[in-house]
Amino acid sequence: MFERYRISSACDDKIAVKLEPSALAGTVRGMIALEATRAECRLIKRRRSAASASAPYVNFKTTESSVEVERDVPVVGPLKGEEVRACEAAVEASVRDVGYWLECDRFALESLRECVERFARVSDVVEVTTTRQGALYMNASGGSVRALGMEYRGLRVLPEEADEYDEGAPEAGGVAARLAEIKSAAIGTSVTLSVKHLQRGFLGCASHPSTLLLGISHNANFFELVFRYGAQTEREGDSVGFMVRIPVVDAADGIE
Repeated sequence: MFERYRISSACDDKIAVKLEPSALAGTVRGMIALEATRAECRLIKRRRSAASASAPYVNFKTTESSVEVERDVPVVGPLKGEEVRACEAAVEASVRDVGYWLECDRFALESLRECVERFARVSDVVEVTTTRQGALYMNASGGSVRALGMEYRGLRVLPEEADEYDEGAPEAGGVAARLAEIKSAAIGTSVTLSVKHLQRGFLGCASHPSTLLLGISHNANFFELVFRYGAQTEREGDSVGFMVRIPVVDAADGIE
């Protein structure tokens, strides 16, 4: 994803900024329309007029077919050192708050997205269940459709020490029986989510991630998605992640 990556700042070489989503989206759409294969991104200061003071921008520049295109996205910030550390703490807390993650490859990820689209046609909510044995269940019901669901087994569990898969353990014969056994034995975690929220979360599939990590927070009030882009990085060990946090549906008043 990055051919060159260099950040220098007084805050341990870390920089965080706030951008207007519409301005950033317009810039990215313009580069996609140009079929740009690479772009240079810089944090700059620029004066819009001789009388105005310098203002910060994130500058995007790409050259395709001898045509150079440059766009500035206004910055709301940059954030101060304590705000950068607060952002880091929020991200780290989200990771620590999930007891274990299930890893889905590109094929499983696309299958999950298609299932969510089908669920949206029959129900406003979907139940998601995960287990430390690497199993994932999603099901919904409504209208003339009694039940619609999917099952994934054998997903990689992270961290590896959280994996409790037992190859020799007996399993129930059918999907419904296996899910019922998981719930009765309390060996899985289940949450109910808004299908619309889940659809929006899976929009990250359009960015062609390498894998998806999904997990449920310890107190079961959030469903976490982390789209990972390790395959696109230039250096081994580098990874880029895009995190999505989806609140669970509260039975009393809708969304928590």
